[in-house]
Amino acid sequence: MKWTAMPKGKRKVDKRAVPNPIQARTLLAGVGALPRSGPRLEAFFGTMYYAGLRPEEAVSLNKRNLASFPEPVWNGDANEFEYDWGGFRLDKAEPHVGGRWTDSGKTRDDRPLKSRDDDEERTVAFPPDLTRLLWRHVRQFGYGPDGRLFQAEQGGEIPMITYTRAWRAARKAVLTEQVRATPLAGRPYDLRRAAVSTQLAAGVDPATVAAWAGHSVSVLLEIYASFLDGGEQAARRQVETALGSGR
Repeated sequence: MKWTAMPKGKRKVDKRAVPNPIQARTLLAGVGALPRSGPRLEAFFGTMYYAGLRPEEAVSLNKRNLASFPEPVWNGDANEFEYDWGGFRLDKAEPHVGGRWTDSGKTRDDRPLKSRDDDEERTVAFPPDLTRLLWRHVRQFGYGPDGRLFQAEQGGEIPMITYTRAWRAARKAVLTEQVRATPLAGRPYDLRRAAVSTQLAAGVDPATVAAWAGHSVSVLLEIYASFLDGGEQAARRQVETALGSGR
């Protein structure tokens, strides 16, 4: 099976669904506080928010994909560990397609990265926040026998139903009833959209953002150039600064 392109006109992101940094971090912490699978999934969802990975890319992460994973450095003055930028080198994805549609009978299929050839990789940089989450995850859970970074409680890949239920539970735990009734962070995929939107709002060159996200620049701007909550006000301040405006 091959990836199918989404029809034009249906690729716009509903900016109401894109969480801002405070909302995203609150949701990640909410996942980590869940019983049983929660602690295993905080860094899993963190890869979607901080590195903009698709769920099927996060599921397939392996130790070999950690192209740069700097160890924490102790800062005696601050009395804490400091973390640096890291990077993934992605080489495949494992989308959920159902056992009827895979040769192995498993619910996930091994595929090339979206819009890429079989042997084509993608490099993604990620900030210290994710480096910290990943080190905590590795120290607590280690790697799977095959090097898999995120495992189910009984081993193997994390089922889609497991992380979907966890996301719903975290959303219920940290969002008010009124906010839950909105599209805000309705799906884990909205974390990826938040990542890319945040990078664009921060002024990262669109070509770099597109390369990290695995898109062309034109598709990136068509889909992901949406405002975060409060983003319009920030944009206005940036314009005022560029114009030298004062109040």
